[in-house]
Amino acid sequence: MRAGTVFLRFSPLQVFESRQKRQGEPVRDVKATEYMFGIGAVVVGIGLYSYYVRELLASLALFTGAFLILGMAALGVFLVWSAAERIAVWAPPASRSMFALSRRLIAAYARS
Repeated sequence: MRAGTVFLRFSPLQVFESRQKRQGEPVRDVKATEYMFGIGAVVVGIGLYSYYVRELLASLALFTGAFLILGMAALGVFLVWSAAERIAVWAPPASRSMFALSRRLIAAYARS
């Protein structure tokens, strides 16, 4: 790529083409890269055709989603707890006694 050249649509092949033109690489290296992309696509296609590979990918997606949701919930609980602690520190003594009363009520409810 030369200075001042603007590509309206960028593709990964433009990088290989510009590298080939700039450095004088043989054409067979560029074709080898294209063949590797094709072989990779065929391997992925055959893998997706297999039932076991599809089952593993589906379970990976489900567990990734589940752990993401659990992680976000844990982060939310931590942030709410941290904010509540800071509010309790900033609050005047009257509201602190209200916090103490609510803790006693919760403890009494838990015992019964």
